[in-house]
Amino acid sequence: MKILIVSYYPLPYVGGLWTVVSNLRNELTRTGHEVDILAQNESLTEYRILGQKAPFQVSDVEPFIEEEMQVTFPKLEPFTSIYLTEVLKYTLELTGLALDLSKYDIIHAQDVIAAAAIDRIKPAHIPIVTSIHGYLSKEIALSIQGRHPDITTEELYESFEYQYNLHLEHIGCHVSELIHTPATITKVNLIEQHSIPEARFDHFPYGIDIEAFRNSPQQLELIPAKKKPVILFAGRIVQVKGVHILVEALRQLKTISTDWECWILGTGDGVKAIKNQIKNADLTENIKLFGSVPNVKGFLDTADIFVSPSLQDTQPYSVIEAQLSGLPVVVSDAGGLPEMVQEGLTGLLTETANPESLAQQLARLLQDAPFRQQLGNQAKQWAEQQWSLINMGNNTFSLYKKALGLPD
Repeated sequence: MKILIVSYYPLPYVGGLWTVVSNLRNELTRTGHEVDILAQNESLTEYRILGQKAPFQVSDVEPFIEEEMQVTFPKLEPFTSIYLTEVLKYTLELTGLALDLSKYDIIHAQDVIAAAAIDRIKPAHIPIVTSIHGYLSKEIALSIQGRHPDITTEELYESFEYQYNLHLEHIGCHVSELIHTPATITKVNLIEQHSIPEARFDHFPYGIDIEAFRNSPQQLELIPAKKKPVILFAGRIVQVKGVHILVEALRQLKTISTDWECWILGTGDGVKAIKNQIKNADLTENIKLFGSVPNVKGFLDTADIFVSPSLQDTQPYSVIEAQLSGLPVVVSDAGGLPEMVQEGLTGLLTETANPESLAQQLARLLQDAPFRQQLGNQAKQWAEQQWSLINMGNNTFSLYKKALGLPD
């Protein structure tokens, strides 16, 4: 089968999306399929098939897109998030038109924006299936709240930014022949939000090449010697990932115990605010920021606890990798995170956006090393069965056959 994987977002790029896509491509290729990936480059200057030259740059077509936008959105200010989304979305469409999409059997969108864009220009006989890795409208709502903390619920949901992204999500879901959700809660939310028939959903978890992960280089030169038990966070430093909740929880934890240190891996538009929060909380000696780290394996092998305090998440690979490393994980009860952890068996749950709840669970693990070790061992055993890449590949191929009307 000839498969085109499409992303509105940049690939390759450090983060969960590239982990999902690269794992899937490798498994589909291993089983005899041809896979191309169409995505932005990291500098956001072009869309291209990975390994091939882009047919044109964003700057080549942006003046024509701007001209059309001035007619459709005459009050839209340049360089707002919606403006940039429109430019990139239409650049993706035009790139698709410049390529020969007719040679593919199926198109696998990795987000609703890519699905909405490619549906407008693809040959009619080629179905689109879409994997929902994130809940766009929920994440936009959280972003707006982060930037405008005093906004009312009514103002938020009536805002042009929210309605625009909700509309994109609606289109992307409805043009998809089938929708893959790794978390059950995502399916429930999308059915309720967009009135999509349940029969169009296919639910199965992510997978990872466990052997390759185990054998990945540790890059020990990047890892300092630890002096105390290490609490580890790895992910984007943005509002939705809840790093600000973690820092406040650590401020409260410090009043209970000082026998810990926290390592934060990642970058994002919230780094400056987090640095200020750490300084104001007098946690500069307790928290280390490492920035972007290409391989977290060594950090996971060194850490004692992994934490994911997200305000919204689906099935982050950071948690998967932590479990495979034998770490007890402490996650919020947001989105699909509770589906990844068995409370008291493989990890602990905390109430979303509740620093006190997070501080208490971290203290519980820090004060009971045998319990901490027990949770980590059980998490590893469970993860080795749950996150099979072979199963993910088989489930994805079954999704393709269903969309094409082929017998399974």
